[in-house]
Amino acid sequence: MNPQIERQPLPRLYSYFTLGLAMMFLAFYFLEEQLHWWQPSSPKILPIVLSGYLALAILNIMNLSSQSRQKVDLYLPSLLVELLILGFLMLYVAPNQNDLGLIMLISVGLGNLIVSQRFGYLLSAIATLMVLSHSYLHKESPASEGFLSSSVLSMLFFIEALLVQSLRIRLQEAQNQVQLNQDQLYSAARMNDLIIERMLTGVCITQNKGRILRINGSAKERLALEDADLQLPKIIFNRLLFWLEYQIQVDDAVIVEDLEGYNQELILSFAAIDEDSSLVFIDDKHSLAKRTNQFKQASLARMAASIAHEIRNPLNAVSHASQLLQESPDLKSDDKRLNEIIFNHSQRMETIIQNVLQISKRKGAEMQWIQIQHWLEHFIDEFKKQHPISINLDGENYDILFDPSQLHQVIWNLCTNAIRYGNADENNAIDMSISRHKHNIQLSIKDNGPGISEDEQVYLFEPFHTTSAQGSGLGLYLAKELCEANHALIRYDNDAEQGAVFNILFTPSNDVLK
Repeated sequence: MNPQIERQPLPRLYSYFTLGLAMMFLAFYFLEEQLHWWQPSSPKILPIVLSGYLALAILNIMNLSSQSRQKVDLYLPSLLVELLILGFLMLYVAPNQNDLGLIMLISVGLGNLIVSQRFGYLLSAIATLMVLSHSYLHKESPASEGFLSSSVLSMLFFIEALLVQSLRIRLQEAQNQVQLNQDQLYSAARMNDLIIERMLTGVCITQNKGRILRINGSAKERLALEDADLQLPKIIFNRLLFWLEYQIQVDDAVIVEDLEGYNQELILSFAAIDEDSSLVFIDDKHSLAKRTNQFKQASLARMAASIAHEIRNPLNAVSHASQLLQESPDLKSDDKRLNEIIFNHSQRMETIIQNVLQISKRKGAEMQWIQIQHWLEHFIDEFKKQHPISINLDGENYDILFDPSQLHQVIWNLCTNAIRYGNADENNAIDMSISRHKHNIQLSIKDNGPGISEDEQVYLFEPFHTTSAQGSGLGLYLAKELCEANHALIRYDNDAEQGAVFNILFTPSNDVLK
C-alpha cells in the first residue's frame, strides 16, 4: 500500500522552515563579525555547505508547486541531508551552540509528520547518533550539559517520533475518511445532477429577482432558452413574485412560446430554497394530461378490445346474411335499399372495430432511415391509384427516422381526411411541403377546404370525437399516437388562412439516437 496525502500545510511548513533556517544560517555567516555565532576557526567549506542547504530548501519549495499530490516519503532524502548538514554544523562548526540541538529536535518532529513510521524512527536514530557523537567529541562543550544535554535529546527524539507518528496516523485516518466522504458526496451530487437533467419535469433554480442560476434540459426547452445565464420570462417571473408574496400555488397554466415557435401551456409550481432563491418546477400541460389519461386509456383500450371481439362475431353474421339476402331474386327494390343500408353500416362498424383492435394491439415502432421526399413520391403514386385526386409535393429530400408502415398509416389517414372533409379532388389539390423548421424536419399537409373551427380544434386529437356521421373519431388520435411512438409530433396549424394544415415535426436523428 502506498498512501498519499494531498498538498497540505505540513509539507509546506517544513519547506518554509528549511528555507528560513538556511537563510538564517547564511545571515549569521555574513554577520559573523557582529554576532560571533560560529566558532572563530570555521572551516572554509562552510559557505558551500550553507549554500547547498539553501539549494535544498529551494528544491523543497519547487516540489510543493510542481505536484498536486505528493507521496508520504517524498521528503525523506531532503530530511536525511538536512540532518547530516545540522550534524556537520554541530560537530565541526558551532559545537558550543545549544540552539542546534533544539533546531534538530524541531526538524525531527516536522519530519515525522510527513514520512512513514519506520523512516520517522530512522530520522530519530540519525539525530541521536549526531548528538551522541557531539557529546563524545566535545565533552567540555556547554551544549553537552544542562537541560538539553545529549542524553535528554536522545530520549526526546524517540519520544517525539512515537507521539508525532501516532498523531500522524490518526490524522491520516481522519483525512482518508474525509476524502471518502467527499467522494461519496460527489458521487451522490453527480447522480442527482444526472437524474434532474433527465427528468421530464423542467427544474429551474432561480434567484428571487428572476435570474436563473441553474436549469435542466426540459426547462430550457420549454422556456425556449439557449443559455442558462438568463432571466425568467416575465410571465413566469410575475407568477414567482405572486407566490413569494402570498405563498399560493396557482393551478392556471401560462402560455409560453417553445423552440419551434408554437404556443404551449405550462403548469408552474414553486418551492423555497432559502431567502434569496427558489425552485421552479415546469410541466407541460399537455404532457401532464397525457400521463393522467394513459391509465384511463390503457384500461379503456382493454375494455374496448374485449367489446370489439364480442361484437365482431355477430356483426360478421349480419354482414354475411345481408350479402346473401342481396343475391335473392325475390327481393323488392325497397327491401334492397334497406339491405344496402344494413350492409354499409356493417362495414362501417367493422372499420371501427379494426381501428379499436389496432389501438389496443399496436406494436412498437421499428424505426428506419427514410429519405422523406423519395418515400412520399412512391406514397403519392400508390394513393392516387385508389383516389383520383391531385397532390403537389414541394421541398428538399431529408433523412428522417420513422417506422415506414406507421408513417404510411399516418399520411394515408391525413390524405383521406383531406378528401372527406377538405373537398380534395383532381381540381382541388392536396399540398405537401417538406422544410426545415429550426431544429426539426417538418412535413406539412394542406387541403383547400373550409378548415376546422376553433371549437372543434380543442377536441381534434381526442379518441371517438368526430364531426361526421361516417367517421369513427379514431383516425387523428391514432395518427398522434403513431407519431409520438416515433418521437415525432403532429400539430394542427390554426394560423392557416385557408384550409386545414397539419404539420408533422420529425425529431432530429441525433436526439432520437441518444
